[in-house]
Amino acid sequence: MTIDISHDPSTGQWTLSYKRHIFIALGLLLVASGFVTLSGPWWLPIVVELLGQAGVVEDDKYPWALAAAQIVPGFGLLAYKHFILDRDAAQIAADRKALEAAKLDFERVRYYLSNLVDDHSCRSSLNSEFAKVSTRFSAPEHKFQYPPTVLAYEAFAAAAIQLQNFVAVNFFVFPNVPPSDGDYRYCLAPHLNMDREMVIYDAAKVAEYDRLKVSLHELVSQTEDRLATWIGRMKKVGFV
Repeated sequence: MTIDISHDPSTGQWTLSYKRHIFIALGLLLVASGFVTLSGPWWLPIVVELLGQAGVVEDDKYPWALAAAQIVPGFGLLAYKHFILDRDAAQIAADRKALEAAKLDFERVRYYLSNLVDDHSCRSSLNSEFAKVSTRFSAPEHKFQYPPTVLAYEAFAAAAIQLQNFVAVNFFVFPNVPPSDGDYRYCLAPHLNMDREMVIYDAAKVAEYDRLKVSLHELVSQTEDRLATWIGRMKKVGFV
C-alpha cells in the first residue's frame, strides 16, 4: 500500500507511513489538473457560480489563479520527492551498507558497559570491541550520511570518548599476572579497593574509590543513554 496507518496497542500511539511514489502521483495529478483548468474544466462554471453567490465577482484571471493553485503545489511535491525524499533514501541506504560492513556486536558492547558498573572491571577484548563501535563511523571512509543518524552517533561517540579516557587513567590490570588466553582483566583502582589490592583499610582511599565509582557510573549511564538513542535512530529508519 502507498499509505499505511497503524496502531500500537501497547503504547496507544498511531503511526502514519507512506511510500515516496505517492508524491509523484499527487504531484502529477495536481499539475495535470492545473493545466486542464486553463482549458476550462467542466467544474469551472460551478466554482464561478458559487463564488458569485458569495459576492465574489468572476473575471478572466480566475482560471489562471485556479490553475496556479494546483500547478505550484504539484511541482512542489515533485521537487520535495526528488530533492528531499530521494536524497534521504540514498543516504539511509549508504548508512545501512556501512553498518552491515562493520559487523558490530552490540550485545558485547552492552555487556562491557554493564560490567563496568556491576563489577568495576572489563576485559581487554570487550574494551577493544567498544572502541571499535565508538570510533568506526568517525573515520571519513565510514562516516554516516543521514543527518539524524550522524548526530546520534556523534553524541554517542563523544560520550564514549569520555568514558574511555576515564578507563585509560583509572583502570589497571588485575590480577597482575598474564592470562592464559591473553584477555587481560582491568579493574577500577584496585589499590583503593579492599576486595582487590588494598590490604590495610584506609578511609581516605575508600573515599577516593567511592568518588571514582560515582564518576564511572555517571559516564556509563550517559554512554548507555546515547547508545540507546543511536540504535533507536537506526531502528527508526529501518536498518537495525
